[in-house]
Amino acid sequence: MISRHTAESCPMNNGKTRQIALEAMAALPEAAKKFGITVIGSWSITPEHLVIQVFDAVNLDSVLKFSMEPSLLKWWSFNTTEIKAATTFEETIRLLQ
Repeated sequence: MISRHTAESCPMNNGKTRQIALEAMAALPEAAKKFGITVIGSWSITPEHLVIQVFDAVNLDSVLKFSMEPSLLKWWSFNTTEIKAATTFEETIRLLQ
């Protein structure tokens, strides 16, 4: 999951979005658990206003449902987010066979 926001809406500079970000980060572990998702890691590239999160999930549908949890929905109010589904090479080989 790749999220971007503007400098004006950056939680480092904006009290309203800071509160939203803190609430979303606090809710993330429980929401992930609810949908059987493992959080591999979350990284922030502060000067680029970019957040990258990597999850392990059974399927994309579980990630989409997870992302629509009420506790996480406000994140979308100031971020543009892309969700990329990736498979391991081993999974890809199985699909090809």
